[in-house]
Amino acid sequence: MAAWLVAGFREVAARFSVRFRCGGASRGVFRARVTGNSDSSAKMDPTAAPPIVVILGSTGTGKTKLSLELAVRYGGEIVSADSMQVYKGLDIVTAKATKAEQAMAKHHLLDVVTPDRAFTVTHFREQALPIIDSLLAAGRMPIVVGGTNYYIESLLWQVLIGDGVRREHIRSRNAASSDGPTKRPKTDGDGSGSAVADQQQQVRELVGRCRAGTVTVDQLESYDGPLLHAVLAAVDQPSANRLHPNNKRKIVRALEVYLDSGGTQTMDQVLHAQRAAPGASSLGGPLRYGNVVILWLRCDQDALNNRLDARVDSMVAQGLLPEIRAFYEQHVKPYEHHDYHQGILQSIGFKEFVKYLERYDAAQDRLLLEHLTGRTADGAAQPDGLAALGVCLDYLKLVTRRYARRQQQWIKNRFLGTLDRDVPPIYALDTTDTACWTAQVTDRAVAIVDAVLGGRTPPYEPVARCANPASKASLSKEGFFECTVCRRVIIGEYQWQLHLRSNKHRKVAKRSAAASGEGGEKKQSQTTGPTQ
Repeated sequence: MAAWLVAGFREVAARFSVRFRCGGASRGVFRARVTGNSDSSAKMDPTAAPPIVVILGSTGTGKTKLSLELAVRYGGEIVSADSMQVYKGLDIVTAKATKAEQAMAKHHLLDVVTPDRAFTVTHFREQALPIIDSLLAAGRMPIVVGGTNYYIESLLWQVLIGDGVRREHIRSRNAASSDGPTKRPKTDGDGSGSAVADQQQQVRELVGRCRAGTVTVDQLESYDGPLLHAVLAAVDQPSANRLHPNNKRKIVRALEVYLDSGGTQTMDQVLHAQRAAPGASSLGGPLRYGNVVILWLRCDQDALNNRLDARVDSMVAQGLLPEIRAFYEQHVKPYEHHDYHQGILQSIGFKEFVKYLERYDAAQDRLLLEHLTGRTADGAAQPDGLAALGVCLDYLKLVTRRYARRQQQWIKNRFLGTLDRDVPPIYALDTTDTACWTAQVTDRAVAIVDAVLGGRTPPYEPVARCANPASKASLSKEGFFECTVCRRVIIGEYQWQLHLRSNKHRKVAKRSAAASGEGGEKKQSQTTGPTQ
């Protein structure tokens, strides 16, 4: 692995230095220099009402490049919809637009919050909507671009509960002890009778405090997800049936709705009313804007995988290791508890390196970079930590590829697969062959936007919508199911049926049946609600 890592890194570093040494261009496969069109006819007609242009797509498909091209051409402004890029720091890790790119067109919602602050989709909506409305009023085109699809959903549809941010939250963290930083332990209980009884007593006490209104949301945050899930089941059973016990963020949000109403309204009741509104769907409220153009950047999966792997290598060449080291020293090491499932600490490209960062220091980073870039003497010994770094990089490539597939699936399910939802036309643009970018992506995007501006039908057909598998099978995406064989909680009837048919479940059921002498099917446990 170490030899492969050195050879691969030196090749990428060489390509990177040649391609980007001129300074005007930026990082990444697609981040080529975009120049403004000097022809004034390319600018947007000031009498035409601008549409909202939304650029969807997996990471690595070229969303930033296209957003810059359209912003320069039409005099638009870019609204970033990325849940990690709102935080200050980790510019390479989160693939932010570079300073040179930001100088080409005005960008909004980059670097707007410090790492110690909570920033939710509600925060995003409350900041992004006034920006979009202001741009539309001024006749300027808003170009919404980013990989956080539920952020984009919150702008296009009325899907969130409430009209504003009800509380600001700074994550309190204690300084690390002299024994070094510790991780937040999982507290699922030891399974003993006394532990179960203690948890049940805690649940009863919290339920009483929720009903009496004597507990705050910040106080609830200190408890584990499974315990809060049991509390939610007592005050809002339907909402508990929709949420996995580990989905602490949404559980707390449901309890917050209950507390804010003084115990008179539940999340389930609010969602039911929202989905019953005119123009609403099974996913939430109606469409917010009427003039929207959605451009979906698609790429062959194998080509995208290769592109993402190369991008990880280029990130190292840009200075990934010094960046994550500095962030770790400032925002992780001084504190006792670290939750890598919240805020910027969950960024893909940071948490994958935590084990390496804990074991080695900045001096070792420099030795490794010297070795990787060929600045060490021939025959020099391999520095300690090279193999560990290689494992981190391989894992980063793996999770990046997985994330890209999840982004694609979200678009198919939420934007295209729910047929009762009012969805603006979605136009697919193929970014597989970067040599054909101008013809396949830029020119087509411009033709679509120009047609909308001119009140004409775009020259390309939008993507056909198709019901997702759960809808085709008439199976609910909601419902609480528990498999005692696999000791797993499954949310949604569709996912439950998939689980029962999975090879993993069948193997576990077969082993369990052989050990107990019972039929495997009898060991499958299904419940319609969480156990209280």
